[in-house]
Amino acid sequence: MTDEGVAETVKWVEEKGAKYAYGYDKGGKLSSYFKVSGIPAAVLVDAKGIVVWQGHPASLSEALIEKAVAGALPKPQWEWAPSTKAVKAALLKRQYKTALDECAKLTEADSGPAIAQAIRTIVESRVAGLKATYASGDYLGTETAAAALAKELAGLPEKDAVAAVQAELDANKDAPAIVKAQKQIAKLRAAELSKRKEQDAAMEDLAKIAKAQAGNFAGKQAEEFLNELKERRRNER
Repeated sequence: MTDEGVAETVKWVEEKGAKYAYGYDKGGKLSSYFKVSGIPAAVLVDAKGIVVWQGHPASLSEALIEKAVAGALPKPQWEWAPSTKAVKAALLKRQYKTALDECAKLTEADSGPAIAQAIRTIVESRVAGLKATYASGDYLGTETAAAALAKELAGLPEKDAVAAVQAELDANKDAPAIVKAQKQIAKLRAAELSKRKEQDAAMEDLAKIAKAQAGNFAGKQAEEFLNELKERRRNER
């Protein structure tokens, strides 16, 4: 991924003879998401869509890569046959039932069965991820993911598992207060906090949340962000 423009990137690729896939990360949003502090940097995502490793690419072992790609498609989407156009369109919209229905129309020569199995693996992983998110105490993450999955898995039996997690969350008496605290933390993270006065106010709010929500996911989030702001303050001196 690069945050440079098309002209600069294409020129570099042609000069270096690069043979790997690349994409554009305008504004460095992906780097920010993964908290990349230096380059080169790499993130390894397994066939289920789970991040299993992150760090300097020189430290990434072949054994870990082989384990991560087990069950993955033999070809990336951009190399799929033209007949898979409808499948790719459905996947981009995360309409998994439609994607599977379209896969059923493909032949083995077009990798129909392999693509269908990969989609089923993704669906299973998304549901497992939702359950893990709830088990971790991240109730805001659970609420958000469940709402999205309920739409994405429409028409599939896995939607029932999503409904079960949502029902458990709704019945959790501690969840509303934790979700409210998590939303407060998210709002503070979204703010620029460029001024010292704003940072002070945010740190005071985070300290209160950390104390009130001590021992749960929101409390940990508040502590982490509070420590980040303290570190930022030390670096500004």
